[in-house]
Amino acid sequence: MTAEVPHARQRSITGSWAAILTLADQVLSSASNFALGVLIARVGGAEALGSFGIAFLIWLAGVGVNRALLTEPMTVGGLTRSGDAQLREGMLASLLVGVAVAGVLAVAGGGLLLAGIDAVAVLALAPWLPSLLVQDYWRAMGFRLQRPDLAFVSDVVFVLVQGGVTVALFALGARNLTAFLAAWGIGALGGALVGQRMARTSMLGGGGVSHLRNLWPRSRWFLAEFGTAFTAGQGYLFLVPVLVGTAGFGIFRAGASLIGPVVTVFLAAGNVALPESARRLREYGPAGLKAYTPRLTAAVTAVTLLYCGTVAILAGPMVRLVYGAGFDGAVLITQLVAVQYMLSGVAFGCGIALKAAGYLKQLWLVRGVGAVVSITGLLVLTRLFGLPGAAYAGIAAAGVYLVAVMLAYQRTVAQASPRPAHAAPTARRSAVPGTEGRHRAADR
Repeated sequence: MTAEVPHARQRSITGSWAAILTLADQVLSSASNFALGVLIARVGGAEALGSFGIAFLIWLAGVGVNRALLTEPMTVGGLTRSGDAQLREGMLASLLVGVAVAGVLAVAGGGLLLAGIDAVAVLALAPWLPSLLVQDYWRAMGFRLQRPDLAFVSDVVFVLVQGGVTVALFALGARNLTAFLAAWGIGALGGALVGQRMARTSMLGGGGVSHLRNLWPRSRWFLAEFGTAFTAGQGYLFLVPVLVGTAGFGIFRAGASLIGPVVTVFLAAGNVALPESARRLREYGPAGLKAYTPRLTAAVTAVTLLYCGTVAILAGPMVRLVYGAGFDGAVLITQLVAVQYMLSGVAFGCGIALKAAGYLKQLWLVRGVGAVVSITGLLVLTRLFGLPGAAYAGIAAAGVYLVAVMLAYQRTVAQASPRPAHAAPTARRSAVPGTEGRHRAADR
């Protein structure tokens, strides 16, 4: 039996308060990660920031796998009442994913050490991945259940505990990457426990493995889409320290981090837009989704253009103020990454619509093209332009993705026949004509 309280869902929060809490949560989360990077750069310089950049990419990969296997298929699946949302099973499954990823990192880190390669970022992060992934799971469930207060409180506790542990470690003289990552992981543990408490679930019992198995017919497509999306957007950056060195990657990380706050907009919008798109599709059919997508795109694009344009113009003084001497090379990186995210903002709505409507194979193909462009562009352009070539590669990949995702949207969601006005809302699988066969094929 699932130890969940059926009435927990009754305190759902919608409207302006939901939007405020969602934005506040995402600002808090992104600001704390940004502050951690600045602290590491100030203490250890570009080399230390480069090592943290590697750990951060690994964390992004782990979170993405966790979301693809669990939170996204659970969200699109449409169960939003705590009694039938399988929160405990999902939490246990998330813990299993975290342990598995941590094990892979431990083995990989040991292999790197035996080969004489510095693996401090990999090994220092590994023991904290389970708590980091479970905390992210509860954040996602808060948005899924229309409980952004759950996500916000969990993140507040995360930041407070992380800050307290960091101050304590500083007082003890521990000022290295291992200590900073330990504080990060302990903070996530605190946030995860609070999320579990607010959701009124228990860790007793099983069901994690079976939950992963039951979601697999759908989650495998989310996982495939993430694999190509991450490679195209972030994963290719694992090659940067190989091509230009860890310190060079630290310079790149410094420049890209100044654009990082706009990721807050993408994440906050995604947390709201994916369940909202799925709801509109279920209740109003393709017409509802097609009406929502351009409004979503316009809002995200406007905010992205405003922020990225401002930061690109003020990049010079901002880099000197935040990171100090030794990071002048980050100015151009900031300006180029700003262009990349402007293009990504224009593509945002179409990507969400394809995911909500179940066109994951098409989205996977689009992301696959972007991944090829990212890796190829990085290898070629860093040879021609050095470190800025990595940012040029990001612009090229974002441009290709923008064109490809808009074409995919026009050929699928935009051409879906509207449901007759008298028709009652149908189940998720039949909301878009022509998707039933894809879902049945995925179930086999």
